[in-house]
Amino acid sequence: MRYAKGSKRLGLIMVALSAWVGGHRAVAQPAFRTVPLPRLPVGVDQLVFDRPVARFNPNLPAELVIHNRTGLPLEYGFTDPRQKVSELPPGETLRLSNLPIPNCMAINTPMLSPVGYRVSVDPLNVITVEVRLVNDVSGDHCLDLQETGAIFVN
Repeated sequence: MRYAKGSKRLGLIMVALSAWVGGHRAVAQPAFRTVPLPRLPVGVDQLVFDRPVARFNPNLPAELVIHNRTGLPLEYGFTDPRQKVSELPPGETLRLSNLPIPNCMAINTPMLSPVGYRVSVDPLNVITVEVRLVNDVSGDHCLDLQETGAIFVN
């Protein structure tokens, strides 16, 4: 009998305590709020991944020109089925044509020093990429050529 009284009393205390705690519980607020980014012209802010850095005409043959301005050798390779890695010596220029599109070309230094890509497209559909060392830990890693003609840097 004594056990039943103690259990009942403990049960009432638990109910009262949970009601008190439940009534004073703070609603969790998110630490930040997501806001949509404004749509800016191509090339205005290359740090935003949802905008292309340049555009080429996907209906015409394109040529890709890469200038190595890093002072270090570069390793490059497409992520298409070839998956061959080649080297571009410092100060050299690489010219590639008949590119399969869509495609992504990884361009890095062998020691993964951070590099930045400066991308431009001329009226003859020549995509020029100037690769330089940057003081940014993340750097650029891949030149993404899409079938719509958009060029992204990842």
